[in-house]
Amino acid sequence: MSTAFVFPGQGSHRAGVLASWSGHPAFAIVDEVDVALGRDVVELSLDPSAGDRTADAQPAIMAASLVAWRALVDAGVRPDVVAGHSLGEYTAAVAAGALDVATGTRVVAARGRAMGEACRQRPGTMAAVLKLSPDAVEVLVDAIDGLVIANDNAPGQIVVAGDPDAVAAVRERARDAGGRALPLGVEGAFHSPAMAPAVDPVRAILDASSVTDPDIPLVSGATAREIDRAQPLAEALIAGILSPVRWREVQQRLAELGVTELVEVGPGGVLAGLAKRTVPDLTVHTVATPDDLGAVVASLAQHAAAGR
Repeated sequence: MSTAFVFPGQGSHRAGVLASWSGHPAFAIVDEVDVALGRDVVELSLDPSAGDRTADAQPAIMAASLVAWRALVDAGVRPDVVAGHSLGEYTAAVAAGALDVATGTRVVAARGRAMGEACRQRPGTMAAVLKLSPDAVEVLVDAIDGLVIANDNAPGQIVVAGDPDAVAAVRERARDAGGRALPLGVEGAFHSPAMAPAVDPVRAILDASSVTDPDIPLVSGATAREIDRAQPLAEALIAGILSPVRWREVQQRLAELGVTELVEVGPGGVLAGLAKRTVPDLTVHTVATPDDLGAVVASLAQHAAAGR
């Protein structure tokens, strides 16, 4: 049996994502996040409008995923490989041992602020294009100025990003091509050239931080290949600000590496849903709340005993 932990991105944020963990022993990790962040992340996560602000949503979703991760580790579950979707890659770097909790929190806080400022400098948005092949979406994107592919998430789901007019145009053209494009409630055009102003601030804080060789491989969303050294990992985290998230390929790479159990660690259930579509032969689990923990730990133990 081989287990992967995967960590969700900003889109999985919902108000109160930390509330269910209050009182659980793993919740103690939130104190480390608070100190590094210089803010009360629980209070932040309860704000219904936090999800609309990149600078607030990113540390909140990371904290929720870290609590779930700590709970799994404390229960004796350790991954063989990790990956994270966009922001989740920073949480994965913590889980892999390349960043400590405090450093990861500070880097994510800086990333959130820098990306939020980039959104204000160049307004943009995103849309999920459904029911079209990657080649068909490429044709649409190539025909519209100011539009790029931001996430290749799963078969039949590709997210595009760009100027508001460009995203509006793809919605009409996707329908004509036999698909559809659903607008996403995001602050800006993530994983697009609009985020260029965020690169230098994130590079600066990573250069000033301690990044070590990960204890276990991390599959990069920018390359869909595993990383096991500190410097390439730092570069991958920076590259991911502008690069599309190759999540469909990341999932396929996990399967190629022999992963049999995939655990989404954190709220939302988005990555679990994508995995069921992309790598249906893998057993998929989700630990979003304490109520999920016991069943997932028991299932993994049972599969390990059976030699799966």
